[in-house]
Amino acid sequence: MSGEPFPEEDGMPDEEWIPPQDAAPAPAGVDTTTGELTEDAPGLEVLPDLLDRMDSVEELAANLFEELTSYPAGGPWFWEELNPEQRKELWAELDAFVVWLQNRILRHWSNSAGWIPACWYRHPDAVEMLTALMVAHKAAYRAKSKKPSFELTEWFSRGLWPTMETFEKRLTFKNCMDNQGHYDATGAGLELTAESDDFTAFVEEETSVSESEKTAPADA
Repeated sequence: MSGEPFPEEDGMPDEEWIPPQDAAPAPAGVDTTTGELTEDAPGLEVLPDLLDRMDSVEELAANLFEELTSYPAGGPWFWEELNPEQRKELWAELDAFVVWLQNRILRHWSNSAGWIPACWYRHPDAVEMLTALMVAHKAAYRAKSKKPSFELTEWFSRGLWPTMETFEKRLTFKNCMDNQGHYDATGAGLELTAESDDFTAFVEEETSVSESEKTAPADA
C-alpha cells in the first residue's frame, strides 16, 4: 500500500453567489447588497399612518370584546336570554325590519294572505321566525364584500319565500287580516310543561343504575 497521500480534489471555483430567482425581494428602502437603509427609506412620515392602523385594530378588538361579553351564548337575537335593555333594542331593530319588509316587498302582492299585519308582534311564533329572517338578511346584505355572489337571491329563495309560505299555510295572520285587527285565537294548541312529574319519574328510571350493574365486574 502506497504511503503517498491522496490527491486533494479540486475546489469549486470562486464565483459570485447568485440568489435564487424565487427569493423574496428586499423591502423598499433597503440596500440589497449591504442590508443598510437607503436615502429613500421610510422615516417619521409613516408614523401617522401606522398609528391610525393601530387605532383601528384597537377599536375592532374593543367592539369584538363588547359583543362577546354583552350577549349570551345564543347571540343577540336569542330572546329568552336577553335582559330588558337588550330586548328593547332588538324590538326596535325588528320593528324597523318588518315595516321595511311589508312596505318594500309584501304590500305589492295582490294576495293579502302574504302580508304582515300591524299586530305581528303579538304572535310569538311569528316574532321568532321574523327575527331569523332579519338575521339572514343582515348576513346577506351587510357583508362588506364587492365580490358577486348568490347570497342576495338565496335570501329570497331560502329565507323570505319559505317564511311567508309557512305563515300562509299555518294561517298565522289570517284571522287578524280578516278582522282588520288583532284576533286572539281560541282553543290554543297543546302547551307543554317543563319537567313534569311524569317526565321526571321517567328520567329517574331511565338513568338509574340497577344493582346488578353496580356489582358487575369491569371489563378487563
